[in-house]
Amino acid sequence: MKQKFFDYIGDKENLANYQKSYKLVFLKAIFENMDQEGKVSAAKIAEAFKSYYVARVDSGKEPDFDVESRIRNVKESSIEQILAVIKDNPYRVINEKGYISYKTINDVDYFCLNPELLAELDSTDIDELKKTFDYKLNKYFKLRDETLTLRDGLNTMLENYAKVRNSEPFTKNPLGDLMRKKIPKAIELLPFFDGQKYLIKGSIGQGNWAVSPWIGIFDKTITKTPHSGVYIVYTFSVDGESLYLTLMQGVTALQKELKPKGALRRLEEIRDAIRSQINPRSFSTDNNLLTGEDSLYASTIFHKTYKKGQLPDNAQLATDLEEIMVLYQEYHTLFVEHPEKIGLEIESLQEVYIEDQNDLSVTDELARISDYIKSSGFSYEVGMIENFYLSLKTKPFVILAGTSGTGKTKLIKLFGEAIGATSANGQYLMVPVRPDWSDSSDLLGYLDLNGKFVPGAITDFISTAMGNLDKPYILCLDEMNLARVEYYFSDFLSVMETREKSNNRLKSSELLNTNIFGQDEAARNQYQGLHIPENLYLIGTVNMDETTFPFSKKVLDRANTIELSYVDLDLIISQQKSPVLNDVPNTFLKTEYLYLNECQDCEDILLETISTLKQINEVLGAGFAQFGYRVRDEVCFYMVNNQNNEILEQNVAMDYCILQKILPRIQGSSMSIKDVMISLFAICAGTSNVLIERDNASAKMFEYLQVKNIFYRKSAEKIAFMTQRLEEDGFTSYWL
Repeated sequence: MKQKFFDYIGDKENLANYQKSYKLVFLKAIFENMDQEGKVSAAKIAEAFKSYYVARVDSGKEPDFDVESRIRNVKESSIEQILAVIKDNPYRVINEKGYISYKTINDVDYFCLNPELLAELDSTDIDELKKTFDYKLNKYFKLRDETLTLRDGLNTMLENYAKVRNSEPFTKNPLGDLMRKKIPKAIELLPFFDGQKYLIKGSIGQGNWAVSPWIGIFDKTITKTPHSGVYIVYTFSVDGESLYLTLMQGVTALQKELKPKGALRRLEEIRDAIRSQINPRSFSTDNNLLTGEDSLYASTIFHKTYKKGQLPDNAQLATDLEEIMVLYQEYHTLFVEHPEKIGLEIESLQEVYIEDQNDLSVTDELARISDYIKSSGFSYEVGMIENFYLSLKTKPFVILAGTSGTGKTKLIKLFGEAIGATSANGQYLMVPVRPDWSDSSDLLGYLDLNGKFVPGAITDFISTAMGNLDKPYILCLDEMNLARVEYYFSDFLSVMETREKSNNRLKSSELLNTNIFGQDEAARNQYQGLHIPENLYLIGTVNMDETTFPFSKKVLDRANTIELSYVDLDLIISQQKSPVLNDVPNTFLKTEYLYLNECQDCEDILLETISTLKQINEVLGAGFAQFGYRVRDEVCFYMVNNQNNEILEQNVAMDYCILQKILPRIQGSSMSIKDVMISLFAICAGTSNVLIERDNASAKMFEYLQVKNIFYRKSAEKIAFMTQRLEEDGFTSYWL
């Protein structure tokens, strides 16, 4: 068991399976405080755990990064709250391995080291473990805390990437933060760098480790993507022994346009034309790059090689980067401003969407979609498009709520256009809901008095979507609650929960009972087997006023409910060219997870999310508003999708989940509902020190909201408004 435990901990240099510091801090506390029997009181562990993070806060650092409110605001958290965090994660994970248990002895709770493991450990082993925990923690935070120089960042990648790629999990790896944030920040701080003119992007891969990680510097007037145009890039050799600083051409756009062989010829022509007219200075024009991709030999115009262990100092690295930026601008002056000098079609290098999912940068796509929507004259609050995307990817049923005229239907239409789903190509359909709909026949179809099957408003649209699974189909039910959703939409809601995976395809049970076709064999042949395909995305718009019907929990449980209340009436006049419209493949929106066991690689974010949900559900129970497994799973999927694609900060993503999946469940007039909202406000504020009494509670909430570090701000603001409504009207609900 000792050997297994040491293997589980890993050697000092290995941070595999340590996506957060919790596990190391917990183990450090156990081994530093346990008695001869290997046990230590739970309260003492919680105190030590809290003290570790408080010390970091007192030194001016964050306790850890992208953590939930009880650790983020650790100084204000109670020992009971800290213990709850420990029991959910990391204790649960280590307990499943059999190394530590939780026991109550003489009315005192203890964490206990496995007796068999304890018996095998001598004092030397224990000292070694303590040193290992300290070393790993120092290394963990060094990669996250320090503002690295350009040399330090690049050297860390050279020393570690090849090894880490084969031994550590991709998600939340500190090398990702290094490449996406810290090295780009070091470049931005260089005196010659113009942040208005250039864009910096770094990548270690999309969802999985890249063979060659890279950091690109893009002149925004030329290109904003590594798929096309000419740009500067730091990239690494396959074996991790070399770093290259290059002026390079994007490859994938040309490959899509001209096929691989034609693209290679064109790349070589452009490369040779540029080399013939620009002095490379200290940069090389040979093709000796080991990046694992033949096309890069043709696409690389100039490069400089740095060997592992021989990286020059910061001054030389800065000089080299400034020199290649001069070359970049000479290219711009000679060929972009005067394309006739190169004798080639520069226009063919426009930005295009790449259908290979591994090449898809979700954040880039969302930025493009936002730009398109903004260029159409509509402005939505920061984070709205990202939240809308994550909601659709989590489950293809989203409700947009708000007063009339806030752009709900327009958001759906513009989002569809931006990804290539339009009414013109049949991938977008808007269906106005009628007040007299009382069952599913108007949507899905019915058998008339003549024995002929009459298709419903969405039957043919779904059938078409089933025949084109690689394209997204967006269905908008406009003013969805003019009729009772539970009546006309109940069949659809029920069938939605039957989705299963088979051969990497998602498919639901059939929407139409075979008896509905009667003797109409033509309809039976056309529509039998109609189901909800993986590429159908249903979005309903609702106006919450006295003319509409409220939603039941059956509906709310099955959707993310996004409230649109932000309106910016300013005229938006863009000076930039209209964003490129892309025919996005369905993989961009397709649901990835149906069950929690499908995302076990994201154990840390799952445990942390569930811990927060347990805390919330305990409060909701007092008002009989608690939620079940469906809400738990869909919040977890939202958080995992967000983490995998690094879209929103973790606390921002959780804020949206509370706002959209939990708060809509709360309504009533009792004092117990008010107590629930007061307790939820404390959770959303991120502190246990919010002492709000029943009398005039909303005013105290609004006063507290003036504090800047509210953890789940949107949810806290909504709770304050709901409490105010309860105090003024004697009744409250999510829908104001």
